[in-house]
Amino acid sequence: MKFWAIDSPVMRVLGRLGDIIILNMIFVVGCIPVITIGTSLSALYAVAMKMARGEDPSVWKEFWKAYKRNFKQATICWLIMAVVAMLLFVDFRIIRVFQGSMYSVMRVILAIILGVWILMFQYLFPYIARFENGIFATLRNALLLAAAHIPSTIVIVGLSVGSLILTLFTSRSFVIASIIWVFFGFAVLAYVQAFLLCRIFEKYEK
Repeated sequence: MKFWAIDSPVMRVLGRLGDIIILNMIFVVGCIPVITIGTSLSALYAVAMKMARGEDPSVWKEFWKAYKRNFKQATICWLIMAVVAMLLFVDFRIIRVFQGSMYSVMRVILAIILGVWILMFQYLFPYIARFENGIFATLRNALLLAAAHIPSTIVIVGLSVGSLILTLFTSRSFVIASIIWVFFGFAVLAYVQAFLLCRIFEKYEK
């Protein structure tokens, strides 16, 4: 087999890298209206999971197909999660007026709610990309999946949180990470997580 043959391992890897870069750039463009971030996330994971299953999807076609299919549900779920996140942010600032044990109790309660939010958010849009359910059932099942697969959840959440920490670690790391995110970071993260997500979702498919 020739080194540069179309079906050679090298060319397949280069082709996959090209797909990841294209997927990332489409995702970033799809997030520009902000309100469509949830829809773009569901489309991102839809394509990433196809890649993780060994398929060779047309990135452009599959992304916008999933984008249109999941637009309503993903947008509603995104708005719900965004509102909850904003309320948590406000609450964390408000509890600063409390002192002593009251402050400690309130902080623990909000931390638990934040933890639930993170777990649900991590599974929510991949779930929308793979299954069809009502809004409430989708939110519930996203949380149940996170709780039912603790080892995988730790890795999936760890990848997301770890990436965020590295991004915000210093001003220099923020600049470098921002460039990475724009060109391929989101798609790489989704692609790596997709291998675990596919293994989990396969157990619940009919």
